[in-house]
Amino acid sequence: MDKKQRLSELHRRMVDEIQDYAIILLDLDGTILSWNKGVEQIKGYKQDEIIGQNFRIFYLPQDRQAGLPEHLLELAKREGRARHIGRRVRKDGSIFWGSILITALHDDNNEVVGFTKLTRELRNNEIE
Repeated sequence: MDKKQRLSELHRRMVDEIQDYAIILLDLDGTILSWNKGVEQIKGYKQDEIIGQNFRIFYLPQDRQAGLPEHLLELAKREGRARHIGRRVRKDGSIFWGSILITALHDDNNEVVGFTKLTRELRNNEIE
């Protein structure tokens, strides 16, 4: 394994092993392409359950109906990133407060090719 491959493998492992933050790779439509252990820790989904699902699954029905997930992707596409604090849904249906950051990913031509979504569960003393 050359130096570049080793660095790439270490980077992948670094992201995979983080448990305090859910780190998700999304395509342009919000379909989940990649996942880390934090998704299971925070949201309750195992990798084979969540890959291929749309990230809308993490939002309350009223937020989905209002188009919040799509709005956040459009904001990230336009401004480079979108931040939001709000209620999110776990696999078991329980609700938690989460702070999210969606960052647009660009190709060599500066075209948006996908997004990363970082979620941190907020504790009671962190909610404004």
